[in-house]
Amino acid sequence: MRGTAPVRLWFGGDVHLGDRALPRLPVFGAGVVNLEGPVGPGPFTPERLMNASVSSLPDAGVRVAWVENNHADDDGEAGRQRTAAALDEAGVAVAGLSVVPLSGLRVVFFGVDVSKGVFAADLTAARALGDVLVVGFHVLAPPLLLPQVDLEVAVGLALEAGATVVVAHGSHALARVERRGSAVVAWGLGNLQFACPCTKERDGIVLEVELDTSGQVGPAWVVPVSAGLEGADATLSEQPALTFELLGSLGSAPLVVDGPRGRF
Repeated sequence: MRGTAPVRLWFGGDVHLGDRALPRLPVFGAGVVNLEGPVGPGPFTPERLMNASVSSLPDAGVRVAWVENNHADDDGEAGRQRTAAALDEAGVAVAGLSVVPLSGLRVVFFGVDVSKGVFAADLTAARALGDVLVVGFHVLAPPLLLPQVDLEVAVGLALEAGATVVVAHGSHALARVERRGSAVVAWGLGNLQFACPCTKERDGIVLEVELDTSGQVGPAWVVPVSAGLEGADATLSEQPALTFELLGSLGSAPLVVDGPRGRF
């Protein structure tokens, strides 16, 4: 199937809202973020992340939320069901596994908690559901800037299954971005907004990707952000050049810098 127009997506990192809202950043396309913790009554603690509401996500441009992570079961099965219902009411697709129609393309968003196992058959089955496969891997790892072996294996399986975009989150740290053949991989997006005082990683990135009408990746951009931690709002980074330099040192694809964006 061919689309009717190019599709623009943006991918933000780890999000825990607590009782706050996610601000809208000057990024372009349909947004995808990793939502840490279920929707429900607080208070929240580092061991039990809770989000009072997800109603701000659409206003922030978010269209899809990864929910498969280590905090998905912080309020049990009732919390999972409550979260899915709240996201659905807000018009945000739950991934998990969701097929989202975008400009005539069926884009499959498949979220995987790496700690629970990554299976080639599941990735292949997800790819068969649509025209484009986008995979989000959640990892439990220290913020070391370099991917661990289990993530490297998982990304390899996703690419073999035909994934077009693969992103990783959960370590709270940014990591390199690259092209693998016809696919784009972001090995760590870092934090976007995190109410819980359980992470101090302020430097993050947003990945923007454009898909052409056949679902192939065109241009991609890195947008450095300063994460909103402990009640602050996420903003664009005031020193994006430092992030671009760090990404280069980590082995990222060469970036063509234009103001707050680096194209690759």
